[in-house]
Amino acid sequence: MHPSLRQLEYLVAIADTGGFHRAAEACHVTQPGLSAQIKQMEALLDVKLLERDRRRVVLTPAGRAVLERARGILQATNELVETARVFARPLTGVLRLGVIPTVAPYWLPRTLPRVRARFPELQIALLEDPTDRLLDQLADGRLDLLLLALEADLGDLETLPLAEDPFVVALPSRHRLARRKWLRESDLAGEDVLLLQDGH
Repeated sequence: MHPSLRQLEYLVAIADTGGFHRAAEACHVTQPGLSAQIKQMEALLDVKLLERDRRRVVLTPAGRAVLERARGILQATNELVETARVFARPLTGVLRLGVIPTVAPYWLPRTLPRVRARFPELQIALLEDPTDRLLDQLADGRLDLLLLALEADLGDLETLPLAEDPFVVALPSRHRLARRKWLRESDLAGEDVLLLQDGH
């Protein structure tokens, strides 16, 4: 037999609240019921997870190790449920969106209210970061979708162009290039150019 998800939840609640009474309240169960489940899990695992006295509850070394795994199992279980929910009802649940700082202030204020109005059950978790860090988190599965410039090396990622944003150069009115309608990058060779930091 294996510990139940409920038992793992109770162990995490005890660790987070610091005691059986507050954990029972947080889990909406009686304290004797919660205690019985913890004792049952200890017997099942044949290891003591908690040291109890009248003042406090302390995790044993085994308890700390089991707690860390319990948190991971509960997180994975939540993700499993969320995955199934997305397939059952598309555009619901949490969408983890990464956005580069040079785009976020211009696109998100106009776009997010319309997305929320159209998909009220979709929760968008935003992360603003430079392109390379966003790509790393997308590869690791920590993000679902990115909003960035296509100039980045995106490999075989699927992309959908949303808009074109031309580069504009600001020059003093008496600059030798000021009267030109179009400039190439090579036209700026040898000029002092003020740009954003690399990565933006």
